[in-house]
Amino acid sequence: MLIYLGWIAAAFLAGILFTLWLKNHRPSLRQRVTDAAVFRGKTYQEITWEIDAPQTTIRQTDGHTLCIWQEDGYSISLLFDARGLCLGVEDEHY
Repeated sequence: MLIYLGWIAAAFLAGILFTLWLKNHRPSLRQRVTDAAVFRGKTYQEITWEIDAPQTTIRQTDGHTLCIWQEDGYSISLLFDARGLCLGVEDEHY
């Protein structure tokens, strides 16, 4: 029984170490946005595949959706139409 607990603890620790390693080796949000270059005309799924899911999503009364990504003092807001197509960058702060 103790052997199983040891394996569980080792797996848990390995998961934590892998997560920390991945966090330190993943490009920043700003770098991922720069690498993506153009957003207008891309679908919501394409953009989230490239840069990750937004932290905030605001549905507007006109059917548009404003998605906001934030990380380490950098933020970018993209506006999407009702079909999920990006209409462009609404706001960007460094």
